[in-house]
Amino acid sequence: MSNTTLFAIVGIAVLAASTLGFGASLTTTPAPNLIGASDNVSVAAAKGNLTSITWTEEVASDGVIEVDTITFTVGNEDTVNAHKFVVCAVIEGPASTYTPAANSPPACATETSSIAASGILASQTIAFATAVDVKDIVDISFSMEQTS
Repeated sequence: MSNTTLFAIVGIAVLAASTLGFGASLTTTPAPNLIGASDNVSVAAAKGNLTSITWTEEVASDGVIEVDTITFTVGNEDTVNAHKFVVCAVIEGPASTYTPAANSPPACATETSSIAASGILASQTIAFATAVDVKDIVDISFSMEQTS
């Protein structure tokens, strides 16, 4: 038996074994992973969204352009019930530096008033205690919590 034939037989065996393995895993019904919830009860996603995100740029006394405020609109995606939300943000700078600093609470807007079903609430603001140089911004992360 030549090497080519041997490689072909081994290749077909590997392909057949891997196909059977994948086939078995695809027939298993997927189930939600509830490990993240403290009581192992599924936590629903917030029924809201953020749009019209802008940040205020100001020139500091040393001439550096900085960001210290982010303004946004909160939308309620629930078509039946009104909800309130709290939105928080963290700005990531170079070398994994954060504003607010790591291990401290994020900068948050106050809880919104009740937003009607499918409604929006404009001009919500998050103010950062420490302004960030615009050229140092790597990423901005938002989180949204539905409070009612």
